[in-house]
Amino acid sequence: MIQRIQSLYLLISAILLAFFFFMPYAHYAVGPQEVKISLSASGLGQDGSVVENLPKLWAVLALVILAFTATLVTIFLFKKRKLQARLCIFNIVLLIGLQGLLFYIAKAVEQRLMAPPSYGLIFIFPLVCAIFTYLAYRAIAKDEALIRSLDRLR
Repeated sequence: MIQRIQSLYLLISAILLAFFFFMPYAHYAVGPQEVKISLSASGLGQDGSVVENLPKLWAVLALVILAFTATLVTIFLFKKRKLQARLCIFNIVLLIGLQGLLFYIAKAVEQRLMAPPSYGLIFIFPLVCAIFTYLAYRAIAKDEALIRSLDRLR
């Protein structure tokens, strides 16, 4: 049921979350030569290759995978609107937690490298995904209200 508006919102959210697997979300200019180091879900990297794996980034990767999976599962639960609505709320909490964790890790790496971060556009994707998931939740609630009103008429 991809033609439903909530499915489109959730699909957009899943696509935005998929970018976390491929793109860095913060860059640091380190040292006098301004060496560019990027922070992504796979670790600290330079010129596209991973230089150092950080243990804290496993939590980011786990949250991204969990949020991505929850979004995809929510899309295909269109016949179970109550469960779909609950998964949307769960996903919103996950995405807000992911945003907080991203900010925390970016600040920790800033203190470690002693260089201020320049955040990429991907840094705000969890908040954008949370907004799209909330819009999907509202559309699911409207569908559920419509079905209940039709049941009363019978």
